[in-house]
Amino acid sequence: MAGAPLSTYRLQLNADFDFDDAAGIVGYLSDLGVSHVYLSPILQAAPGSTHGYDVVDPSRPSSELGGADGYARLTAAVAAAGLRQVLDIVPNHMAITGPENRWWWDVLENGPSSVWASHFDVTWDPPEAKLRNRLLMPILGDHYGRVLERGEITVVREGPVFTIRYFDHRLPVSPRTLETILAPAAAATGDDDLAFIGTAYRRLPAATRTDPASMTERKRDARVLRAQLRRLLDERLTLGRAVDDSVAALNADIDALDAFLDIQNHRIAYWRTAGRDLDYRRFFDIDTLVGLRVEDPEVFDDTHAQILAWVRDGVVDGLRVDHPDGLRDPEGYA
Repeated sequence: MAGAPLSTYRLQLNADFDFDDAAGIVGYLSDLGVSHVYLSPILQAAPGSTHGYDVVDPSRPSSELGGADGYARLTAAVAAAGLRQVLDIVPNHMAITGPENRWWWDVLENGPSSVWASHFDVTWDPPEAKLRNRLLMPILGDHYGRVLERGEITVVREGPVFTIRYFDHRLPVSPRTLETILAPAAAATGDDDLAFIGTAYRRLPAATRTDPASMTERKRDARVLRAQLRRLLDERLTLGRAVDDSVAALNADIDALDAFLDIQNHRIAYWRTAGRDLDYRRFFDIDTLVGLRVEDPEVFDDTHAQILAWVRDGVVDGLRVDHPDGLRDPEGYA
């Protein structure tokens, strides 16, 4: 490090004031006598974030701020002006607003068998039996039954990928449950290849099997089956129409849709249930910010690799840690 900051100037970055905008004022900051530019969080945050504290990918600078190239230009401008950097970091939690957080998305898809499950502070065996090995997702604006009856929850297909939609919310479908959709389409078309893929999905290791061999097998086979399904749907257009018909029939049958939702690795619920039933640690009362287990060395490495690389390379001179009080062992973290 170049020494303790003599004076800092905090820059709040967002899509309207990005890395290049910040680079444009470092000369002015130098003239003010500032020693360190203090940046708000710069890692990839949720789409449209205005503050950066809702990180979804800790491995790269935010694309909305200008990405790696934009940050390199800012770093060069800061150095040319004789200044240094202090960086705001967020180790306590991540945002879980959608598939942009690929770690959390994988946990929603695969439950405790996800390779990322241990990264998050989740209680997989809560007192509520119906939540065991499942994640409560309190995203509904009304009670589940009412929402279901109004047809506001639907299954949607995009190529070989199936998601559950509730207005702007998206949730992945567990691979093992896809036979529910594929089997009727296979029967309607008499297509053995589609029937085979549906059966193979059902035979994937259960999400409750968390031994390394089963987790590896599930992840590998699900990836292969998705590729096979994509190829099949691309080559045989009638199958795509049959699968869409199966999805439409599922969405039109409340009881069938309810049964399908009940076998997912997440449970959709009325937002008011969060205070009583939530089975993951959140940041204060914000359901869309999930706690990270940075006390685990593997989680620490995965969430801090890019930050520490900047420190080692002399790009960043100091760190401001957001809410260390939320960590399991703040002193040990430091």
